Amino acid sequence: MSEHFRGAFAESQLGIRTDRLPEEVLKSIGDTLDEPARDGLLALLGSIGKKGAKATGNDKEEDGEESKGAEDPTIESAGTRTAHLLFLSRQEIEAVCLFAQEKKDALGKAVKKKKPVTEVINKLRKDLQVYLEEHTSKNAVDVGLFGRFVTSEEFDTVDGALQVAHALGTQKVEVEYDYFTAVDDLSMESGAGHLGESEFASSVLYLYACCDLDQLETNLGARAENGRTADPEAQLLARKGLPSLVRAIAEATPKGKRTGTAPHTPAEYVEVVVRRGAPLSFANAFTKPVDAREQGGDVMGASIDRFAKHRDRVEQAYGRDQDAIARFVLCLRDVDAVTLKQHEVKTIDELAAKLGSALAALPSQAAQ
Repeated sequence: MSEHFRGAFAESQLGIRTDRLPEEVLKSIGDTLDEPARDGLLALLGSIGKKGAKATGNDKEEDGEESKGAEDPTIESAGTRTAHLLFLSRQEIEAVCLFAQEKKDALGKAVKKKKPVTEVINKLRKDLQVYLEEHTSKNAVDVGLFGRFVTSEEFDTVDGALQVAHALGTQKVEVEYDYFTAVDDLSMESGAGHLGESEFASSVLYLYACCDLDQLETNLGARAENGRTADPEAQLLARKGLPSLVRAIAEATPKGKRTGTAPHTPAEYVEVVVRRGAPLSFANAFTKPVDAREQGGDVMGASIDRFAKHRDRVEQAYGRDQDAIARFVLCLRDVDAVTLKQHEVKTIDELAAKLGSALAALPSQAAQ
């Protein structure tokens, strides 16, 4: 949601996470559907993602007897929500709208006496799957990065190309307590109108993230029966997305309780490596907490120093320094351990630009 990321793309290139797909489709094309077709659409989209939903009032078991168990679903019980949140591209939502308009006659036959006809619904779901494969040539860039899991086949599962570790504090953290009061402005009585206590802590954080460029390019390719395939447009979008992502990671700050913490502190050390082979995290640099007395009490500087020394040891020990195709370092502290001066950049704009150029120069991952 960072403006540094979303601002780099058109709205059509970004995804929407929602369980209101039926509501959005009806909002877009509702006037073109009669009531039976509208009910059929609700039944169709309401069935997406439901587990174990087999029979309805129009179904019979193999022995000819009506199925027993849960009460038969109706249109009224379906509502305008899907069974769970879906992470969709705008193109997929538009394709569902077009499908509903083209199949309105079949949708009108999908319900009988306000109860879905399972056989017709299942046929429409298969048709929708094929329609999406043929009419959704692009995936949203954030869907490609973070992936999505769905429990139905209409929308394909996407393996996220991006992995993000939990931010790790580099020093021992002491929990502090904030005792606060609020005064009732209209009260004539002395004392507080409310009092409370909050716990808080602060730390220098190490945040690690890695992205599989090959996976991202594939995720952004067009759907097909055998999955997605990277194409030149997907490759261009993927390589444009990563510099924006790096900038967002460096500059985005938490929004929770921000009126009481004002946490507007961008990263003071950013290192980006374009690397062959397996990803490489350096979180083990902080298995022993940084001592607050190091670097004259500069925990930030001591953390950067610890990280850089540990990184050099690990890369040299495993020969991973040879894997680095490009490396860019933005450091706001004077730290002697940062020996890679030839990789240093002065601004986040310069880092993003150089990363973009390095990615653009890479050959197609799909061709390798």
